[in-house]
Amino acid sequence: MLRKGFKRNLLFFLSFCADIYSELSVRSFYRNFYAPGAYKPETVTQYLSRMARVGEIGKKVVRGKAVFVISTKGERLLDEVIPLKKLGEEKWDGWWRIVIFDIEEKNRYARDMIRKKLIELGFGMWQKSVYITPHPVAEEINEYFEEKDLYPRCICLEARKAGVKDDRRLAEQVFGLEELTTKYAKLSDEIKFETETHMKINAKSKNVNIRLQTFLDRFEELLFIDPFLPKELSAYYEGREKTQEAIALFSKIVAKSK
Repeated sequence: MLRKGFKRNLLFFLSFCADIYSELSVRSFYRNFYAPGAYKPETVTQYLSRMARVGEIGKKVVRGKAVFVISTKGERLLDEVIPLKKLGEEKWDGWWRIVIFDIEEKNRYARDMIRKKLIELGFGMWQKSVYITPHPVAEEINEYFEEKDLYPRCICLEARKAGVKDDRRLAEQVFGLEELTTKYAKLSDEIKFETETHMKINAKSKNVNIRLQTFLDRFEELLFIDPFLPKELSAYYEGREKTQEAIALFSKIVAKSK
């Protein structure tokens, strides 16, 4: 039986790595993307066919080969897992959304629920009961507060803070961008080293698929803590893009070495 996260992993892979990986055929996908012996080829084929039938993925011909592509429905499914991805692609309008709440200690459940919701919507903790985000979600979060009968104890305001440098400094402090940048850089360097080593010795190691899957898992973990801030607030997003390109390149080299 396929593990529960197969669908999510596939959609994640197609969304973040398919552009450079697209020259691989459908048949070579499960042969190279997954560690040998993890799944039976016919089981993976059946699962992928089912996803294609319900419109979560599709196929197209690239350079004479059939390749997987993520569908609109598949993108929506992925958005449920990584909801900030599309917001991070938008140009920043220069406004901060600030949530202030005052929930008594005895109602800890509601307080924890609010914090969880704010993190899901891309907020970072500025102070203990003050969270901010550059994403345009004020209307959504205020509706949430109304539905949960939390207003006016909880409210989301909008404010413009002048000065690009100040905004960037605020973003770096609240969202821990220096640490995130370091993590992306470390993973990217490891992948590049593995790629160069693999190319030099022209290895056909049975463990290379496991290394690829490990890199993908670690990249996915970083995406889950990535606030996907607009590019105007920091250059850290370049680390994400470089890591994505490094994984895709390593995937191609692994496939060609088979």
